[in-house]
Amino acid sequence: MEFSVPRHGAAIVSGWCAALGAMLCLPFWKNFFTPTLAVFLLWLAACFGVLAPRLASSCVRVGGNHLTLRRGLLFPVTRRIPLRVLAGCHIVQTPLQRMTGTCLFFLYSSGCTTLVPGMRKADAECLSAKLTHGGKLL
Repeated sequence: MEFSVPRHGAAIVSGWCAALGAMLCLPFWKNFFTPTLAVFLLWLAACFGVLAPRLASSCVRVGGNHLTLRRGLLFPVTRRIPLRVLAGCHIVQTPLQRMTGTCLFFLYSSGCTTLVPGMRKADAECLSAKLTHGGKLL
């Protein structure tokens, strides 16, 4: 089974980062308008030009004994988690994600917590059902 992140799900997460940058730039607007505007525009370009395509390239594959997470375009990062060490999963939705049908999917294992941002809600529920197998982890 293979699941991927849609572009609109990645754009929502990038929009959160852009809003965070806007809030951090807000105190400096009055005294340093031009440099603050330049930094904010650079931040927007990084959020929507770099972060959104990177998140949209996320792919989750479930094999027989392991789960593989792949993310990245220029420098892809692959994380392979054996199914026997998975401790649980969690699905979180914001109101904006609820309107678009996407969610945040957290995977908990004995060594790490992994986040798959912007995943389709139906895919996350299907993956959660497969991994938990009726309340019991595989």
